Amino acid sequence: MDLRGRVVGPEEWAAVRAAATGPDGTVRLGRCWFEDARIEEVSFHGVVFEGDVSFCRAEFGKGVSFYQTVFAGNASFCEAVFAGNASFHEAAFHGHADFSRTRFRGDALFGHALWRRDADFSGAFFQNAADFDRADFRRDAAFHEAYFRSAVSLRHADVSRNLTFSRASFHGDAWIGPLTAGGRVGLDAVRSLRRLRISVRAPAVTARHAVLERAHLRTPADLSQAVVGELLLDGCDPGLCSFEETRIRSRTVRGGPVIAEPDRTRHPLAVALSAVALLVIAFAALMSLRQTGHAPLHLARLRP
Repeated sequence: MDLRGRVVGPEEWAAVRAAATGPDGTVRLGRCWFEDARIEEVSFHGVVFEGDVSFCRAEFGKGVSFYQTVFAGNASFCEAVFAGNASFHEAAFHGHADFSRTRFRGDALFGHALWRRDADFSGAFFQNAADFDRADFRRDAAFHEAYFRSAVSLRHADVSRNLTFSRASFHGDAWIGPLTAGGRVGLDAVRSLRRLRISVRAPAVTARHAVLERAHLRTPADLSQAVVGELLLDGCDPGLCSFEETRIRSRTVRGGPVIAEPDRTRHPLAVALSAVALLVIAFAALMSLRQTGHAPLHLARLRP
């Protein structure tokens, strides 16, 4: 289906749905082109794109729903503009997903979404909230130079390989985790103006050359040459972090690894040896008294 450069409204989309709906009530489309199209008041809820689909440079005039939409092939939204909220909640991307330089002017909702191949949000702009809670990235997830104007959350997400935010900008609060990553979590050269919370389980976490106003770290990380205003190490061992040439205005350690208390119970043999040592010291002091005519101050009250 080729709708490049077209205006797709409710009436035209209703005709497409009627022609593409199967006996099970599911709308199934083959390869589709929506490049440079203007899409108004259209819902893609539950649609199955069985081939590649391109929404490059498309403009979505109002809120749009891709709730539970299935992208069996590659899906491209590069340089697309979402004027309202964009819901990809529980959407499934089986091919490459390209959201590079996409502009989300409303909320971007990707909760519980699934990416079986790489997901690319490089250079994407998020004006309002960006929700990736419980998202499942089966390969790499890239947010290089992404711009988050408001809050962003990746709580309880899973990333099978690398999660990278290099040179990204965070202007609202950010929750990077709790999540699990099979590869590196990279926040190198990011700029964060609000609180950035990092709680991940990954082989490596780096934030080199980053500029962080307030960082809440629950995971050992490499902060070499970073500039940090307020750093809170919450249950994180500072000895496992790298602070080479890092500039930190204030640092607080809360919780931290549990260190075993030494055994303060006095063994009977140790008590006996201490008593013998004390008698030897007393005897030596008394001998000194005979030679010098006075006793050391700490033994002045002892009697022979």
